[in-house]
Amino acid sequence: MVLSTSAPGTGSHKLLLPSQDPWYTTAPPNLEAASPGTVLGVRAVPDGPTLYNNASAAFHILYRTTGSRYQPTWAVTSLLIPKKPFTSSSGCNALLSYQIAYNSPSIDYGPSYRIFQPAPSNPFGIPSNHELLNTLLSRGWFVTIPDFEGPRAAFGATVQAGHATLDGIRAVLSLCGNSQFLLLPNSADKFKYALWGYSGGSLASEKAAELQVQYAPELAKGFVGAALGGLVSNIGTGLTASNKTPFIGNLILVLLGIMNEYPEVDTYIRSRLKTDGPRDAAAFLRGREMDSIQSFQAYAGEDIYGFFIGGKADLEESEVLRRIRKVEWTLGFHGAPEIPLFIYKAIADEITPIADTDDHVDHYKRYGVSILYERNTAGNHVTEIVNGQDRAIEWLDSVFSGSRNVANQGVEIRDVTVDVYKPLTS
Repeated sequence: MVLSTSAPGTGSHKLLLPSQDPWYTTAPPNLEAASPGTVLGVRAVPDGPTLYNNASAAFHILYRTTGSRYQPTWAVTSLLIPKKPFTSSSGCNALLSYQIAYNSPSIDYGPSYRIFQPAPSNPFGIPSNHELLNTLLSRGWFVTIPDFEGPRAAFGATVQAGHATLDGIRAVLSLCGNSQFLLLPNSADKFKYALWGYSGGSLASEKAAELQVQYAPELAKGFVGAALGGLVSNIGTGLTASNKTPFIGNLILVLLGIMNEYPEVDTYIRSRLKTDGPRDAAAFLRGREMDSIQSFQAYAGEDIYGFFIGGKADLEESEVLRRIRKVEWTLGFHGAPEIPLFIYKAIADEITPIADTDDHVDHYKRYGVSILYERNTAGNHVTEIVNGQDRAIEWLDSVFSGSRNVANQGVEIRDVTVDVYKPLTS
């Protein structure tokens, strides 16, 4: 394998937007013949570590994965190498697969591009991914951040997301012992690995944990757990809960992402969108170039059913969407994880109902999944990003170090009150 040191097609030290970069837009050679997780290309990210003072190097890894329709496809993950790797008492290093909630039907919002750009401001006062990634690196963890939506930006296609997350780990592990990657352990057996994701990132993380048993059984020996924050246990329920609220734009983006993955859904949705009025097809499809923050501003308070000729029935009674609701939007559909889970969520979460996650945990309890489930009496979906962050990191630290015995803990549910969120003040 040849390690490229600049973006394809350029001699510059500037990354191209994914929509302009062949790595994202052109199927790699020999894709069909490659097995899931096979590395198809590696490039050093020009100036990548400069945004992360706890990183010694940054790479993009192109790899083969599997879409929601079980077709061969590809994805990119970003690998950040810590300056001072953590080693547990058993001699293992830590690899965290961190799934960023990039929530967009456009590939230009993929983390592999965005995390190497200056951190954007946000109206909620949430620390940037740059700050969080630097914190994770300061603990000595290797961090891989997959563009789990794949080359079609299939937001809401959780099977695609779960596959891409697992294959991102496979890809990193396959580079251990490679002479060009002396910064990695010399054997994949030296890694213990875990998942973490919040909200949109929880979808990819949970589905990866759920699918691992059947899709990547060989990973079981090194998996120590998954931290799932603001868990979106049922996207379909969120569709109803978020309608006419400031957050309905996210559900519009989910539909657009599903349209990217499923041609039959694309055909159906387009056929049911209104052709005139303020809520016409053009207004709906405008979301194809947005992320969540933009969609919150563009669609705040909208009635999502108002875009459709048949109103609510077009989404709630559609045969083509019924399968999506089960296969893609209902977590737990593909089985029960065998790795320990830490689930944390605000009881007053206004985007994804707490009752959905209560039911989700109860479902897994019947199958013997090891779960620590913390329901926060303080805050909401946005504030729990901050309120839950330290708890997630400490739980991950405990499973990496082996200080917490979580393998057979059963299900522990507890209400907590953690309110450390400090919003920006003008």
